[in-house]
Amino acid sequence: PLLLPPTAFAHLHRQAAALAALRPRLNDCCRHHSPLPCARRAWTDVLDGFCTDEFGVKTRQFHCCRRHGTA
Repeated sequence: PLLLPPTAFAHLHRQAAALAALRPRLNDCCRHHSPLPCARRAWTDVLDGFCTDEFGVKTRQFHCCRRHGTA
């Protein structure tokens, strides 16, 4: 469980949620016949979702998110 205050640190909550979403996908990739491409897809999918969430709030977006295109 994440130990952050529920009413603050929303950017850290979004980061933690992205990492939590990535973990099971990477675990699945370990059993995949092509683990590296699978892991790359998992990472870009999760990062794209994270960046979409980041652009949905009125704060400075995380440095890895780009305004144009996807990860």
